[in-house]
Amino acid sequence: MGQQVLCYHNQIAPLRTVKYDGPTKGKRFYGCSYWPEHRTCGFFKWVDEIDEVGELQMLLQQKDSKIAELQQEMEEMKQKVKRLKAKKEKLQDEVGEMGVATTETLFEMKENSTDKKLMLTLVFSWAFFTLVLLMK
Repeated sequence: MGQQVLCYHNQIAPLRTVKYDGPTKGKRFYGCSYWPEHRTCGFFKWVDEIDEVGELQMLLQQKDSKIAELQQEMEEMKQKVKRLKAKKEKLQDEVGEMGVATTETLFEMKENSTDKKLMLTLVFSWAFFTLVLLMK
């Protein structure tokens, strides 16, 4: 079989064969390593049950590994979300600052535009006045 079976004492359970007459005579089983000399832990499994238990233990180990992988992935995702939230807050602050700067720039442009209009009005009025004077 190749796999070691441990009893509840965490000792290797020896493979035995039923020697008593009856329907299970000749059937192989694993029992407590201390039987019959000492007090046993009560461990008993038929050989065919061990195969099933081994398969179930292997499946359980695979599931535990998958759970550990998913937990690691979840932690990585939590860290990524944390970084993205920090980046979002930083970008929101930058957008807010850009909005203030844009508003200030618009006010400056509006003021400059008003100054330009006044200057153009003054130039045209002087030109008009000059034309009127020359026509006289």
